[in-house]
Amino acid sequence: MPLTGTVATQPTDPASDLSALMDDLIRPELVHRRLYTDAGLFDLEMQRLFGATWSYLAHDSEVPNAGDFVRRRIGRRQVLVVRGRDGQVRGLLNRCTHRGTTLVTEDRGCRKRFTCPYHGWGFELDGRLAGLPVPDSYDRLYERPFDLGQITVAAHRGFLFGTLAAEPIPLADWLGPALPWLDAHIDRHPGGRLTVLPTPIRQEYAGNWKLAWDNAADGLHATFAHRSYNLLGREADTETVLARNPAHTPMISRTLGHGHCVVDQRPGITGSPWDTMRPLPTCSDLAAGLTARSEVDRSLLDLATGNMVNLSLFPNLIFVGNQLMVVEPVAVDRTRLSYYLVLAADAPEEINLMRLRVDEDFISFGTPDDLEMFERVQDGLGIAEEEWIDISRGDGAGDEVDAAGLVTGGISTEAPIRGYLAEWKRLMARPTPMRVRRSRVEAALNRLTKGE
Repeated sequence: MPLTGTVATQPTDPASDLSALMDDLIRPELVHRRLYTDAGLFDLEMQRLFGATWSYLAHDSEVPNAGDFVRRRIGRRQVLVVRGRDGQVRGLLNRCTHRGTTLVTEDRGCRKRFTCPYHGWGFELDGRLAGLPVPDSYDRLYERPFDLGQITVAAHRGFLFGTLAAEPIPLADWLGPALPWLDAHIDRHPGGRLTVLPTPIRQEYAGNWKLAWDNAADGLHATFAHRSYNLLGREADTETVLARNPAHTPMISRTLGHGHCVVDQRPGITGSPWDTMRPLPTCSDLAAGLTARSEVDRSLLDLATGNMVNLSLFPNLIFVGNQLMVVEPVAVDRTRLSYYLVLAADAPEEINLMRLRVDEDFISFGTPDDLEMFERVQDGLGIAEEEWIDISRGDGAGDEVDAAGLVTGGISTEAPIRGYLAEWKRLMARPTPMRVRRSRVEAALNRLTKGE
């Protein structure tokens, strides 16, 4: 495969069929630097990719009561995830239908209704227009589409996903082979009950959002980029899971379709997940107090750390330890990462206190390594004459492909990168029909469908 020759510049009109351009940018073993540096492609991603497929929004434990809301994003669209008086969770576009004003600036809260600060238009929790000043100055007011725009929201065991696709595939079909891995993350919590803390840790880096996605299932970098973290473990007589020689570990990576993937580190550890953690402040006392209670099984300690399985649901959710990492594109060269800590609702208090300490550990001493590497890659991709990035590791050299086309490889394979880029390419090649829904319109359509 030649590494020379400039890729043709083609228009990134949201209505265009860009199949030829996508074939040119992503080849079997190579990807062009434009995927990370082209502002026009980034704009198209915000339209075609974020919104056209399912994106993670929130967990329903974040909005337990009527009126509770959190503010999230799908691409450039601000979405209010709100629980209505009927108990239903909806995704309302955070945009007044009068003049386009942002309704809410807080990240979370509770409201009886949403009122525009500009002209006083009010909206119910289900998005219906509730009232406005001087209503008789509008002709046929309630026949016009003034209810708040909505996206389609679907849930799997409390995890809420949203899309603007006019005819989205069922959420279970989109999750596909990733579904049992998601269930395993949920079922490790006693009773399958978990709580997501609403205030995340946020970090930003000067690089493209896909660099975080490339890194999520890259088992090779941990030996090198996280050298200092591994040394910290060694000084505490702890062999961290990241310190393994990637050529001599049975840990695996596996593609799961629709851009999803999983990294299973469990075959690479000889003891329990808790044994891979170096000593942390307060954890020894908490663990001793917990295990001293005769009714407590010591295996509960494994709940304090992750289950050694990193699950990535394309395009924006990555399970890392006991955290949900949400990838939020800001600009072609700017990305925000939001980390939401997950608590085990029915576990002893000591476990959740230990989870706080454990999840502070890597985000403080390991994640900065990743962010530095992302920014160094972005700088390197600024060299226009070097056009291509190699993504071939494992292909034809150890990777196994099953009858469904899913790939399993060693921890250092780049199959997950090739897998998510195949989904990226599919979504970017042609526009997906999208539709904004409205409460009153949907109700009328339902009545027509039922023949009322």
